[in-house]
Amino acid sequence: MKSNFSLILGLAVVLVAPCEAATRVAPAVPKPPVITYGLIRDEYGVPLTKDSKAVARLLKDADQAGKIYAQSVVEANVYLGMNYRLSLEIDSKGPVRSRAVTVGTPMRVQALIDGSEEALSPRPVWNTPAAGTPQRLDYTLGEDADGDGLPDAWELWMLELNPRYGEPGQPMDIASFRPEDDCDGDGISNLREFMAGTDPFSATDLFSIVSFEKVPGTTLAALTFKTSLDHVYHVLMAERADNPNWTPVATTSHVDGEFGYETYEGTGRKMTVYVDAALGAAFFKVACH
Repeated sequence: MKSNFSLILGLAVVLVAPCEAATRVAPAVPKPPVITYGLIRDEYGVPLTKDSKAVARLLKDADQAGKIYAQSVVEANVYLGMNYRLSLEIDSKGPVRSRAVTVGTPMRVQALIDGSEEALSPRPVWNTPAAGTPQRLDYTLGEDADGDGLPDAWELWMLELNPRYGEPGQPMDIASFRPEDDCDGDGISNLREFMAGTDPFSATDLFSIVSFEKVPGTTLAALTFKTSLDHVYHVLMAERADNPNWTPVATTSHVDGEFGYETYEGTGRKMTVYVDAALGAAFFKVACH
């Protein structure tokens, strides 16, 4: 018997879909950082120093968990009139680097004293500005119930010390103790008295330039001004009194001393520093921090 059989060869065809190109995300382009700097004062107006064991940090406002984007130890005289400096990395677009943000991101400054967070005023929240922007932001520790820039603790302290308390026209409480008022009539507002460490109820206790005189036989001019304890001072100059951009000027504390961009610690008494009058026509002023 003859057997017939057929051999069927099956051809298996495997269809492979063409590979799709992987989506490529261009890396974020680093930009110049936003530099935030300034002065943090305690609730009595005294600038914080290294002894306060204070730290300033930057966090995203919405991130209460507390991822830190920048950090700075608070210490006296980081530069002229500032005790903290925060450098925030900026990227052009997402995804961003781990410690960078994009322009417009709401950020919050946090102050810690010996590890514990302290309240800051004014409200320390701001939107990230353009890359490379330097911004000065000064803050004060403590509660400010009416949001007027004067801490409650300082206002209550000053009210207790006011020798004219209860007289007509004198503030009776925090609400009536206004920053724009001049309670002692010395030409300095209550807010500026707070910042200068002077008494807003004493017309003789104020921050002012006492004299500006040429030193005979030299090119120097002596600049004398009043100072307060726990505050620092430096000298600025401009070609016009109405110039909005005053710049630091080199000074010395001795007639024969070396010039430098110095800050001077207040003593509670008058202080004299020297500037070079050979600079030509210029206006000078003293900054207090």
